[in-house]
Parts: sequence; C-alpha cells; structure tokens
Amino acid sequence: MERARSPPRRSAPLSSGVTLNVTTSTLSLTVADVDASRDFFRMHLGYEVAMAAEGFVSLSRGDAAADIVLLRSGSEVLPPEQRDQQAAGLILALTVSGIEAEERRLAAAGAPITMPLREEPWGERLFQLTDPNGVVVQLVEWATPDEAVAVDAPDAGAGAAAGVSNAVDAGAVVDTPDVVDTPDEADTAAAVGTGAVVDTVAVVDLPGGPGVPALSVIAPTDENVTASPNARMTGLAAPSRGSAELSTWTVEMAAGQTGPEHVISREQVWTVTAGAFEVSCGAVTEKVEAGRTFVLAPGVVRRIHAPEAAEAHVAMRADGVASVPGTDGTRALPWAR
Repeated sequence: MERARSPPRRSAPLSSGVTLNVTTSTLSLTVADVDASRDFFRMHLGYEVAMAAEGFVSLSRGDAAADIVLLRSGSEVLPPEQRDQQAAGLILALTVSGIEAEERRLAAAGAPITMPLREEPWGERLFQLTDPNGVVVQLVEWATPDEAVAVDAPDAGAGAAAGVSNAVDAGAVVDTPDVVDTPDEADTAAAVGTGAVVDTVAVVDLPGGPGVPALSVIAPTDENVTASPNARMTGLAAPSRGSAELSTWTVEMAAGQTGPEHVISREQVWTVTAGAFEVSCGAVTEKVEAGRTFVLAPGVVRRIHAPEAAEAHVAMRADGVASVPGTDGTRALPWAR
C-alpha cells in the first residue's frame, strides 16, 4: 500500500506561537485481543512489529502513516480509569494513492470491508474496514479535480447562450421567453432536439451579442440532486443550467447531520429557509435560524451542523472549489457546475 504525498509540514514556531516540535505520531489503542489486531494490521495494511511484550505490541510502516501501539485492556501500565476503556468511536484514516486497487486487493484478501468505496461531493473518496476488535480503518484518496469551471469568459453573452444549450445535459428544464430581433430558429430547434423543454420568451440584444436570452426559468430534475451521508444538494442555476457567472443551489440536512470541515475558494451566501444551522468557523459557532442569511468568506475553514431539520438556499461564483484541511488538491462542487 503506497501512501499519497502529505501536505508540507509546518516548521516551528507555528503561527499561534507554539514551538512544539513533533517528530513522529503514534496512535495507542486499548483492545481486548492484541494478537488479533496485530495480525490484521500486518496482513492487510503492511505494518510490521517494532516491539512486543506481554499484552503490548508496537507497529510501524516506516512511512508517513502513524505508528500504532496495541495495549491489552486491563493493563496495569495504564492509569486505573483507562484500563477498561477500549477503542470505540475512533477512525484511523490513512490517505493513500490508487484507492480502487486497494479496495480490490483487500476484498480479494478477505479483509472485512464494512463500508464500500464511495465518493463524497467535496471530492473525498473513501472506504472502511474494521479489525477484530472493532477498530475502524478508513482509506482515503482525494479525487482528481474535474476541469475548472470557466466563469470569466470574455463573451458573457456567448456563455449565457451556451448555458441554455448545455442545460439539457444536466437534466434541467429551461424556459426561455418570445423572440425579439429574430433569433436563429435552428438554435431553438437544436435545443429542443437535445431533450430540453424550452419555451421561447423574450430574447434581446445584449453587449455579448444578438439573440442572448434575457430570461431563463430553470426547473431542476432528479439529475440535479447530489445526496451524501450528510446533506442533499439540489443544483439550480449554474453554467450548465442557464447562468454565466453564478451558481445557486439548495441544501437540505436532517436533524443531527454534520458536514465535514472544509474550505471554499469563493464567498458563499446562505439564506436559511427552514429550521436552523449551526455554523462553525474556528472557535466561533453561530446558530442561524430560518429567515436569516449568513455570509462565509472565501478560504475560511467551516463546518455546518443541523441541530434540527434545516434547509437553505446558497449562492456562489461558479468557479468556487472545495478543499479539506490536511489534504492535497481541490474539487469542483458538482451541483454548482
């Protein structure tokens, strides 16, 4: 198993003024059966035994992965209040390269894959396996970024016209009002022929050129919906659905759902339309209820939590991309394309 390149390490002192110098990382797990976990990590994840004693094993891979110490529960080397605790609610995440091949390899070896490979909307590809003591290991790879969204096109009118034409591919229904200045009838026929329902409305001469739709009405379909374990996004306006510069979408989250920490490269404006969201940026958390709007600055690490069922309407420049702290690469938001 090859580990993907890690982000550059920060040298001391940190921006916070802390001069802590970390030379290695070790995860200590208290388990009932040390031998079973040892064999799991050796057989499936390439760890080797560095040290061992009764009820104790130290494992290492010799690369950027954290070392692992396995301690038998009840061991007297632990403080009394920790002796009966076992690894629970913990996920050991390893960022790798070639994640599909890793899943095939592990499945062929009979590894207990407890969550099959999937891709999150923010570009994280991952699957999980669980060792005999219930330790969850998650293998992660950042998806290859899609082609960047072009927003700053010199011909804004051409971009808008292309958006209406491309709306069919995204599954959206686009209504475009009656013709003024006689647009090319072949263009309208082509749009209908590709599967879109296009009602011709008013077309005007804009600076970008003649025949640019002055109004496009977009009705999203099921093909515009992206569902993740944390939220449901429905794409509305986007470059593939009638707009030239902006993307808008709705977000629905069930009570208790929480999105991951992430960063967006463009400003986002969220208007809460139902329920409430708890928005965390660093040490600040704000509860925003229906009828209120919050603005998230570009480049800010944020996490969105729904303490109750909640919905919002979101707007952003269409070239915004997402990233996850501690990982390489960026990812376009599929519902904003």
